[in-house]
Amino acid sequence: MLGTKEYEPDYVDACRSRVESQVAMFREVAQAARDHGDADVSALEGALESLEYEYFNNMLIVLEGCFIHRLSAAEGQTGKALHEVRVLARSLVENGGTVLADPELALDPEHTVLGLSAGDPITLTLHQFRRISDAFFREIQSKTSGDR
Repeated sequence: MLGTKEYEPDYVDACRSRVESQVAMFREVAQAARDHGDADVSALEGALESLEYEYFNNMLIVLEGCFIHRLSAAEGQTGKALHEVRVLARSLVENGGTVLADPELALDPEHTVLGLSAGDPITLTLHQFRRISDAFFREIQSKTSGDR
């Protein structure tokens, strides 16, 4: 597959809608579990926390996968969220969920959305995923959309 410099706005919107739908689905399931009167709340919260990390780590991989063929040159030096998602997704797939030190895309935790450093575990919460995905979509729209 060739690298992609531009994405059609409809494609970006469809990807954003898919991500938002998955986030809403997680919220609904978590709330339904909490509303179930027979559940042991302490065990339930621990299970939901574990599920949340796994779910949103995987959603980050999905987010990156939607735009995997984007050209690095199109991101430019200011593609902070784009770079961060690229490094984190690669870290999840290739490094067991620990942030890789990437010499090509060095992340400065003081200037990233999530503030993670090389060696940190990646355990995304719903709130963290929302922050990184919102920043990612803003950048992908501004840097690679065909209607700039």
